[in-house]
Amino acid sequence: MNDNASFKTLELGSSQPTSVPTETIVVEISKDNLMGGYGKAFVQEAYRVNPLRAEQIKLTPEEVEEYCNFLLTKRINSVHLNCPDFRKLKALYVPAWIEYNLQLIGRVDMYDIGLTIMPEIAEPSNMSFEEAVVISDKIGQLIDDLQIVQDAMPRDIHGDVNVMSTAMIAGYVRAIRKVDHVSFTYATRFLGLKLREEAAMRALYRVQYDDVNFIASVLTTQRGLY
Repeated sequence: MNDNASFKTLELGSSQPTSVPTETIVVEISKDNLMGGYGKAFVQEAYRVNPLRAEQIKLTPEEVEEYCNFLLTKRINSVHLNCPDFRKLKALYVPAWIEYNLQLIGRVDMYDIGLTIMPEIAEPSNMSFEEAVVISDKIGQLIDDLQIVQDAMPRDIHGDVNVMSTAMIAGYVRAIRKVDHVSFTYATRFLGLKLREEAAMRALYRVQYDDVNFIASVLTTQRGLY
């Protein structure tokens, strides 16, 4: 009897594929992000492009960093359906590079491998909305000089699978799956994405990309971020 033919006649029975329980991975915006460097570069660019306006506004790198942390905190809150002041955020002015990163952060469901990835933030902002408005107004005055947008907080709670399935591990950006383009790993480094439970989950991250220090050096010299 032909072995292949015999094999094909076996009853499938319990060999049918079944779903597996979903496990949640928490990816955290860590303290090891590049917001401080971004704040400094943003203000420097404002002075380079329009020094008179920048001197009048007197926006500081610390204000930009704190404001970005506020926006990231609100994004995380909205993903977790815990942002009661979400509607008010549409009035805020946001640097375009920060808007881009806000859109990347969110819930990702990888049903084929039974994973849900959720974002958190290591040090949530304590800034009030009123304090954020003051900084937003300063940034808004630069709209003719730099890349600034308004009403930038994403409505959808879902993030980008390319970014949310990556993390900084052992000095490198690593991913669960191959990303569609290596540029996504730069957002990972900018945000300082790390696994909250790295010891338990790092084995899932098998695809390795650039050294995090190399990526940081590229980002800090990239003028297109302003």
